[in-house]
Amino acid sequence: MATTSSTTLRVSSMLKLDFYRLFHTPAFYIMLGVSAIIPALILSMAGTTPAGGASTTPALDLVNTWQLIERAGGAAAASPLDFAGYANINMVFIFAGLLVALFVASDYSSGFVKTIFTAHARKLDYVISKTAIGVFGGVTMIVAYLIGAVAAGLITGKSFEVAAGGLVLCLLSKMLLMAVFCSLFLVIAVFFRNQLWWTIVFTFLLGMVFYPAASVATLASTSVTLVVSLAAGAAGALVFGAISALILNHRDLA
Repeated sequence: MATTSSTTLRVSSMLKLDFYRLFHTPAFYIMLGVSAIIPALILSMAGTTPAGGASTTPALDLVNTWQLIERAGGAAAASPLDFAGYANINMVFIFAGLLVALFVASDYSSGFVKTIFTAHARKLDYVISKTAIGVFGGVTMIVAYLIGAVAAGLITGKSFEVAAGGLVLCLLSKMLLMAVFCSLFLVIAVFFRNQLWWTIVFTFLLGMVFYPAASVATLASTSVTLVVSLAAGAAGALVFGAISALILNHRDLA
């Protein structure tokens, strides 16, 4: 019981510290703003399909506001040049990775990480806290993107017709999947430590590789999708979290 209580206190202390830092980090609010603006940018580049005519931009033909979130059949990009496959809410997964990268790089470049591990001997505490920060940041970015999508749809007069259940399950599933991505991005961040640019590069590269995985949650999502996303999020957090802790345990703090 004493050990459990001690662990809870350590993790709670780290979470309080990291959330305080999060709410005082300008980059977090910038990412929220960018997440809200992206839907309007996507619509500005989208083609329209005139009655009896061909789409002006066939690969990015948006007629419904909720296509900014996801397509009914998924939106996995066919190739790195297939912009249509990336024109949806899944962009925020990479933003969440960048947020994690900034936090870890800041800890190492400032030397603050030495103070952290003096007060929190277990590297796992650090992993749990940084993963939680990434997931929370990612979820709030999803909400910001959703608000931006609704505003963009209203301004442009796009249709809002959708199966409400599928939309809600899609959004909830993507929030759960955030755990997988943030845990993966944390592995990259602790590997490169204070080398922020390398962390950013590999976050983008792996983000693009795993990007289609986020599209398992579509506008046609069901309760099964939610359960699968929950299982994937939990499994990803455990596996990638263990890898991050292993890296931290076998490398110095310099």
